[in-house]
Amino acid sequence: MLANLLFSFNISLPLFVLIGLGYFLKYKGLFTEDFISRVSSLVYYVLLPAKLFADMSTADLYAAFDVRYSAMTAAACIVQFLLSWLLGDVLCRDRSKQGAFAHTCFRGNFAYLGLMLMQSLYGDRTAVLTAVMMAILLPAYNIEGAILLSVKEKKGGIKISKIFKDIFTNPMVLAILLAMPFAALRIQLPSVMTKSLGYLGGCASTMALMVVGASVRTDTIKANLSLLLKSSAIKLVLVPTLTGLAAVAAGLSQEQIVTLTVVSAMPTAVNTYIITDRMGGDGNLASGAVVLSHILSVFTITALVFLLKSVGML
Repeated sequence: MLANLLFSFNISLPLFVLIGLGYFLKYKGLFTEDFISRVSSLVYYVLLPAKLFADMSTADLYAAFDVRYSAMTAAACIVQFLLSWLLGDVLCRDRSKQGAFAHTCFRGNFAYLGLMLMQSLYGDRTAVLTAVMMAILLPAYNIEGAILLSVKEKKGGIKISKIFKDIFTNPMVLAILLAMPFAALRIQLPSVMTKSLGYLGGCASTMALMVVGASVRTDTIKANLSLLLKSSAIKLVLVPTLTGLAAVAAGLSQEQIVTLTVVSAMPTAVNTYIITDRMGGDGNLASGAVVLSHILSVFTITALVFLLKSVGML
């Protein structure tokens, strides 16, 4: 048991050390708001897309592609969305907060934190699994978020053209789509390009986690603490538990089960606040959920890794 516990801490804590460092550097004034905004754009538009392109372009799609895994990923994403919407109506009586509450329950920080955690667990072995998941989740999150907030905030209907524009201008989606022909046709990239992408991808992990920490706002929790504890319990405990059990029942491989479960256990994504606020939802509630879920995920993710290791999944 002690060995499993040490394994769990060694996997999760380094990630949260970097998140904490980002917060500390902001507190000390080394990370200004302008700097955070620029670095966040660098991570979003350059570093993470470079990493995803490098991982996907060199993957063996024919060996790794699994229809059942892809279908399970899509189904889990839809069920999580519907469950979050239902629980938002039941647990949050204030209608003005229901959209924000539900949004924080299903939209996880996989692109920044989950991707790094999977790399810590498996290295590059599950690069295709995570890339396939990204290709499904990123468009789905955009569509689901737009539907939820358009209905809840009564914004006059869902703009299909805008949703598709957001999807196909997302740099991470584009990186995956551009990489797929290279993988499918087994086109080898020039050495200079491979090394350059490797350098950029190496920066992605560190900068993404520090940006998450620097983006934390601790003054948004107190006013909505009861709702935030409920949304965090749903996002960090209920959703990954149901997803993991469903993945086991579906007969997926161990790595696929772990990937789906870990992704579902990620804290609320930072851009949940941005999107909720822009679409007229309760920005303070969304911001508080981002902060509290990341704080609590230090414990829940460590516990999840410990559980997976203890039952022989890792």
